[in-house]
Amino acid sequence: MDVKLKPIKVDEVTFTIVGISSLVPHRFPEKARKQIRDKKLGKKTKVREICDPQAEYEACFHKTESGEYGIPAGAFRQCLINAAHKDDGIEKTLVRKSLFIKSEDAGQIIPIRAEEPVMREDAVPIGKGTDLRYRPEFKAGWECDITVSYNSNNLTPEDVINLANYAGFSVGLLERRPEKGGEWGRFKVKTA
Repeated sequence: MDVKLKPIKVDEVTFTIVGISSLVPHRFPEKARKQIRDKKLGKKTKVREICDPQAEYEACFHKTESGEYGIPAGAFRQCLINAAHKDDGIEKTLVRKSLFIKSEDAGQIIPIRAEEPVMREDAVPIGKGTDLRYRPEFKAGWECDITVSYNSNNLTPEDVINLANYAGFSVGLLERRPEKGGEWGRFKVKTA
């Protein structure tokens, strides 16, 4: 059997995305991780702590090493993967193995440019009840620069940009995105 595998050819494309709806981050807080860890280790956990809305709000941000607000590179990659569909001419499996998001940040957070966020107070269903959550909201108009490293044997720069527009329209980023039934986190690729 004579198999001819083409050498991999990796290229990059950089573009700016612009938020067309609010972006609401909700990073899983270390406090919640500790509570889960303690429970698994059999330690007694407190029943209910007094709510500190400001602390809960601050804990929701994804931040770069230098303290800038941002979006996890992995969230953007997953957004692109979830937008791919064979009926649209590009298979999810192909996208999963053919592109990655570059970030200069050690924590893989892509910085965003936006007006100062506002604190939201949202009622969320918890079990059979309801609780309040305090999260930041970046109003529509937020921006960030995305650099995608891709296998150009499988994808073209136009494929990547078109996929980003599909993803921004129908999948979205972070909380209450269209993929999960909401309308937040939508974006489009900024054109020159």
